[in-house]
Amino acid sequence: FPIQYESNSQCVWIITASDPNKVAEQIFIGVTRSVCLRSLSCWKVIQINFEEFDLEIGYDSLTIGDGGEVGDSKTIIQIGSFVPDLIVSMSHQMWLHLQSDESVGSIGFKINYKEIDKDSCGDPGTPLYGYKEGNGFLNGDVLRFKCQFGFELIGERMITCQNNNQWSANIPICICKSGLIFFSYNGK
Repeated sequence: FPIQYESNSQCVWIITASDPNKVAEQIFIGVTRSVCLRSLSCWKVIQINFEEFDLEIGYDSLTIGDGGEVGDSKTIIQIGSFVPDLIVSMSHQMWLHLQSDESVGSIGFKINYKEIDKDSCGDPGTPLYGYKEGNGFLNGDVLRFKCQFGFELIGERMITCQNNNQWSANIPICICKSGLIFFSYNGK
């Protein structure tokens, strides 16, 4: 990205968050103690956000899964030109596998990734011309969305962070209501 990927590509990326087997040090008023030794509560997982996404529809695919090897569990397949919502791993490793056929390539994809706390869905963002209520991103937390005056909400008004570290739905969008003209005075 942003240069067209080649035909017959087989590209693999493995993203690894903090190693859960490392010992973390905490300092309590001059006393140092070790915590998180193989403790599941200290694991980090990976959140990826797609900025751009364009693969040749029907021929090329991006497969995403948990673990350190292609083929490990929880596989998600992305195709086409629709920019996917954020994806959160269930473990401290995530793999991505781009596979293209022998014909035309496309521009590919661009992602940002970061590590977040285990049992979290990460911040899904806020719709343009909208706002969200709620600030928790842990399993079971609920976010509600509304739009600014003159805009209509399309999609789910409420989403829940599920136990699989994924939101129950994509974040909604806010579109200008029919018959209204919207002007931006901030130079855009």
